[in-house]
Amino acid sequence: MRSEAPMNRIAISLVVLTHLALPVIRAEDHSLSSEVVPLGLSSQPISAISTNLIPDGTNRLSFTLTGPGTRDLALIAPTRTWFGFGQLNWTMTLSDGAPTNVQVLVFMKDWDYLWYQQLLPGYVAPGGPRLYSVNLSPDATAWEPCGHHALWNARTLMEPREFGIRVFLDGTGALTGSISNVSAKRLPVDTTPPTLRDVRPSAQQVPCYEKFEVTFDIPDRYANPFNPEEVSVTATVATPDGKTNTIDGFHTRDYYRTVTPTGEETLPQGPSHWKIRYAPTQPGLYHYSLHVRDAHGSASWGPGVFVARPSTHPGFVRVSKTDPRYFEFDNGNYFFPIGHNIRSPFDERFNSNFPWVKRWTEGTTAYARHFSAMHENGENMAEVWMAAWSLGLEWSPKWPGYHGVGQYNLMNAWELDRVIDAADRNGIYLNLVIHNHGKFSGIIDGEWDDNPFNKKLGGDLEKSEEYFSDPRAKQAFQQLMRYIIARWGYSPRIFAWELWSELNLTGSDWGFYRTTNCVSWHGFATTAINQMDPNRHLITTHYCSDYTSQNMDITALPGLTHSSVDAYHRDSRVLNIVDLLAGTAQCNNPSGKPVMVTEFGGASNAQGLVHLENSLHAALWSSTCIPIAGTPLFWWWGLIEEENFYPEFLAVSRFMKGEDRRDPALVSCSPALVMPDQPGVSLLSQSLKSGTRALCWIYDAPAFSTAVYESHPTISNLVARLDGMSNGLYHVEFWETAGGVLTKSQDTEAKAGSLAIPVPPFSRDIALKVRKQ
Repeated sequence: MRSEAPMNRIAISLVVLTHLALPVIRAEDHSLSSEVVPLGLSSQPISAISTNLIPDGTNRLSFTLTGPGTRDLALIAPTRTWFGFGQLNWTMTLSDGAPTNVQVLVFMKDWDYLWYQQLLPGYVAPGGPRLYSVNLSPDATAWEPCGHHALWNARTLMEPREFGIRVFLDGTGALTGSISNVSAKRLPVDTTPPTLRDVRPSAQQVPCYEKFEVTFDIPDRYANPFNPEEVSVTATVATPDGKTNTIDGFHTRDYYRTVTPTGEETLPQGPSHWKIRYAPTQPGLYHYSLHVRDAHGSASWGPGVFVARPSTHPGFVRVSKTDPRYFEFDNGNYFFPIGHNIRSPFDERFNSNFPWVKRWTEGTTAYARHFSAMHENGENMAEVWMAAWSLGLEWSPKWPGYHGVGQYNLMNAWELDRVIDAADRNGIYLNLVIHNHGKFSGIIDGEWDDNPFNKKLGGDLEKSEEYFSDPRAKQAFQQLMRYIIARWGYSPRIFAWELWSELNLTGSDWGFYRTTNCVSWHGFATTAINQMDPNRHLITTHYCSDYTSQNMDITALPGLTHSSVDAYHRDSRVLNIVDLLAGTAQCNNPSGKPVMVTEFGGASNAQGLVHLENSLHAALWSSTCIPIAGTPLFWWWGLIEEENFYPEFLAVSRFMKGEDRRDPALVSCSPALVMPDQPGVSLLSQSLKSGTRALCWIYDAPAFSTAVYESHPTISNLVARLDGMSNGLYHVEFWETAGGVLTKSQDTEAKAGSLAIPVPPFSRDIALKVRKQ
């Protein structure tokens, strides 16, 4: 985003275009070393200057200016970065007859297009030459932020978009002048050990499983504060039972957001700083200490203390110990995910397939609205992507806010903080996708041409699939996950780290994901994450199309806690989704791990509205009676809001309230459905059954070819027979699926291992709960 001060005066603009990390600097010391870097001059327009030009030999340029009027003069630096420079110097001479109301303004745009400026005091007298100097050190106070409230700091000078001097001439007049001897001096390398100061804990008491946060400062002298080889910040936390946890700290800054009818804007404010985040898991007194280490030494602070209060929060999501097809919380409660996919606040594919509404592109504030509606309708799960266009941390500098490999987008990180906070307020668990396939795909949805790992853009990799084997790429992934875990690993609302969305679309050919390099990368990634993540979140990777695309060698890796797949189909038959869900369970249950369908909704390029609404209904209800870990996540989230599909989720959540499917004996079955012939009716069912319990969904297949709200034949005199049941009395509940309402209950006796259930009249579909008294 762009933010700059309006300039109404006539001006001469000198712009510095600047290349990589220089030595670390000392924020407290304004003394300058003797090293001087000369800057070149050019009369070319700013847009025409190449970043690889070197200063010319003269280091002098004459100019003329007639007011009112303007002319641009450009400065050229031998590198793109100004990091480590402490002072800018130049000499200016004006003609003897020049006007006396000339002023000088120094300005710069940093790599995020944030504008800083300082108006030098007084007027420039005719004649000269006169030497000008401007303080560039990290704690310089004269730089005024314009259009934002971020304070000047060392990283402001990393790779400025522009750096220049403006000579203002009010009113009419004419002058000639020259600029020469333009140079920058470096600050001396600070070799003193680091310090920890201004430690600010967020609270003295927090409930268990909620965020305890400490904010603090260390020296402002690091070109890449995200690289632990340059600076490592950690915290040691001693728990009430005497155990010790070590967690990583992270570099960040604050932002503020304005939302108007025309959109939203997020801008930085204040200084950058450091934080640690931690979620206590048991009540009692905790002790913590902070540590920082760099090339010049180390320092520690503490101990500090805080108290964790008892809480009703169920904890982090785990794979069930008693039935690994499903999930449970730390406290042992069953977790059945019900939700839909909200990849990002907008989806161009949705707009192109459903263009009947004029939609405005939204920012991440949309998540708060979505999550609130989901909570009101019984949902508890959403998928969110860290993509280049939303919430990503690492991408090409050609995109605003990004700075290549290893330098992270702090605005997007702040936005993701807000998304997780909104999820926490509304009881939503997030399947957080680290990489979407397009970033490293040469076959479909390719974003490789914009990827900073691409050698054509200065990266290390010739082909996208090298990301899975190149040691430098692996190190970069480990550093990325270190930051992600440090910042968001505290949160139980993170359901899982999803390493890839649609892994089988990565690389340069369709079969790459089945190679040993791809398999071994997943072993490396899961091991690295588990070593860094103190809360051991779930880890998964995802495949497009459907379960038949899975690489079961990856599924078998011990570090992957569960599987994630699509369930798209090109068939016009709505109930194909039911077959896909049943096949997904049959394929994955033998692995001893849960499986989630995290994308579905007709074909990948959508289908008609009636098809999608029926498909959603069938998918949600069948998933309650198929041994997959939760409901599948519908892709077309815009339809859920615009067409109000939310009641579908509310109905299923009502049906599943209080249900616990963790029982290895609860397996798929097909009850016998007996009724008199009825033209146009063809009944099918999905059921889970043990010897003493069953969940059943019975449905009329032809009725799913028309809209939900149309009339359908009433089905009467149906008897559903479950065999293999323990003899005795059973309580049976009948649920209307349209609203998730219990309409009738009755007691029925099983004899000779068979339970015959008379089903009350219904149209389209009905759900049953069967439990032995």
